[in-house]
Amino acid sequence: MQFFWAMVDATQAALIGLNLVPVIAAALIIGLAMGGRFYWLKAIAAVVLAYPIAAFWPTVYGMSPIWPDLTQIEAEIQVGVQFVLAWVIILAAGSLKLAAAYATTRKPLKV
Repeated sequence: MQFFWAMVDATQAALIGLNLVPVIAAALIIGLAMGGRFYWLKAIAAVVLAYPIAAFWPTVYGMSPIWPDLTQIEAEIQVGVQFVLAWVIILAAGSLKLAAAYATTRKPLKV
């Protein structure tokens, strides 16, 4: 029971400190720019691109970069959530791109 409450606390701490803006931006750019296969590799690329952006974000305000400690369970939960979010966004962006391509190339019906 103690382990369960420790995991609940770690998950809550991970979700409170989660910065989704870099992951969303990277996933949208990758999803709209690339073709439609290997979504999990693209999601990994989006998370890898988002981590330096999130780490160096505090330097805009004059603070030092904050790199996540991947030995902590909170950081691992954040990576998992970011991966799933990036995968869903890339999949949706690819579907949207495919639908837009189909809508613009369809021939009108002759009456």
